[in-house]
Amino acid sequence: MRTEPRLTVVTIGGAQQVEDINRYGVAVGSAFVDNVNRPWRYRNGRVEWLPVPPVVSNTWATGINARGDIVGRGAVEQTETSLPLLWPADRPGTVEVIDAPSDASATEILDDGTIIGTAGNSGWVRHPDARTDLLTAPGARWSGISAARGNWAVGVIGTGSEDEDRALVRWDLRTGVAAAVNPALVSTLDVNSRGTVLGDRAVEHGNRLVALGGAIPGVRDPFGWGIADNGLVVGSINGSRLRPARWINC
Repeated sequence: MRTEPRLTVVTIGGAQQVEDINRYGVAVGSAFVDNVNRPWRYRNGRVEWLPVPPVVSNTWATGINARGDIVGRGAVEQTETSLPLLWPADRPGTVEVIDAPSDASATEILDDGTIIGTAGNSGWVRHPDARTDLLTAPGARWSGISAARGNWAVGVIGTGSEDEDRALVRWDLRTGVAAAVNPALVSTLDVNSRGTVLGDRAVEHGNRLVALGGAIPGVRDPFGWGIADNGLVVGSINGSRLRPARWINC
């Protein structure tokens, strides 16, 4: 028997942004309420406000893993810096400042507890054993992380003084070593646990690219947003109108 999709509208009472959802349907995000950004979690049909440290003025929740651990950032108005934050699933009702480089934010937490974020002009990773490394590369002036899963992260490094002096890379989180992705990709939008990299219009398998095509007449501008471990890609196509799409076996 086919189950039809069911839409749930969540009302929080302010401008809101959903940032992430885990495999059990628990979602996190932030809402602008009473002139501040506040982090929230949605589970079991209810919105729950997350606690925040007293030193921050605005707070955002940005990532959640399968266990329910949540990460985000808090803005410290007095110093114009940010703090990376963790709401641990095994200690409900608490929030922790993550030991990380200065002026850092946490954007994603993987299922093994690995935390990914940015610090100043570099990406960083905190391993489950609490070891912290910057995600950069030889000759890089700055780095940014766009996605991470399993043992891999993808993003971009700046190699010169001009904005166009940049390169797309994939980091092995076990070693911190960056390797260039196929130069035919113009972006790194996602990566799966096998290390397969998704660009906006193609999937990289080592030296081989699989283009995101379409068999529908009139379709143009295919665009991928996310890739699963089995090679399923979700995104959009644009013909007479913008439509959601998926590609299998990519």
